[in-house]
Parts: sequence; C-alpha cells; structure tokens
Amino acid sequence: MHKERKETTPFPSLMFLLRTPYQHSRRQRIRDWLLFLTRALVFLLLVAAFARPVFERPPDAAAAAIGGGREVVILLDRSFSMRVGDRWSRAQAQARQALDALGPNDRGT
Repeated sequence: MHKERKETTPFPSLMFLLRTPYQHSRRQRIRDWLLFLTRALVFLLLVAAFARPVFERPPDAAAAAIGGGREVVILLDRSFSMRVGDRWSRAQAQARQALDALGPNDRGT
C-alpha cells in the first residue's frame, strides 16, 4: 500500500505564549466565611438527601407518617424457574400470608 505523505509545517508553538512568573504556593485563608458556610451546608444537604434511603425507619413509624396505612405490593413470578421444586406453592403461601397480615388501613396490590 502506498500512503500519501503529508508535508510537515514547522510551528514554534511557544512563540505565542507569555512567560508567567512562578508563584510560590502558600497557605491560603478563607476570606468569605458566609460563602464557605453556605457551600458546606449545600454539600451536607446533598449528602443527607442521598443518604436518606439508607436510614431505616420502623414500618410502624413509616405507616403512621403516611396516614396510618401501608401499601403492600405482591408480585408472583410465573417463569420457568418457578416450576423447580415447590417454589410456586411456597410463593403462593407467602403471598396469602402477606394478605392475611394486612390491617384495616392497609392497601394491597
């Protein structure tokens, strides 16, 4: 194969750059404390918002916060893997047990 050669153009890339004096790194102080505290508060609120699902609340407290009832969703899988052994009958029994445990203010789906 024959590759086409491109002509190289010499370019003094440093010609257009200005020389900047070296600045010694030193310890900087916080000048605007209110801005710093505001940014820290926003950061902490974001951390708390993303950490909220990690904190566990007792089911009774969660139900009381909603209005006294729970929402229970029961989903049974009818795929081929449920035919192995007694998986299907155990799943049905657990679904019936969950339905029997519903209170008067609870909703089941």
